[in-house]
Amino acid sequence: MTKLEFMNKLESLLSEIPLEEREEALRYYNGYFEDAGEDHEQEIITELGSPERVASIIKADLNSDGTDLENRGYFTEKGYQDTVY
Repeated sequence: MTKLEFMNKLESLLSEIPLEEREEALRYYNGYFEDAGEDHEQEIITELGSPERVASIIKADLNSDGTDLENRGYFTEKGYQDTVY
């Protein structure tokens, strides 16, 4: 999968959320890819997982009231591990 394929799929999966939220999420992930550089696209895709996973996290965060965010995961030497996803 390429960055373009990943982002197109993510955009499609986020089609049901409000436009402003969708645009913000897409800007964030585009920036994430750009910051890593073209040579690291596959690493970023591996790190993020599937577009379906990313979309489900975004949708869950939008539907969350925020009260359980502190108890969802933990930090490891490989980064934050979210127990919900």
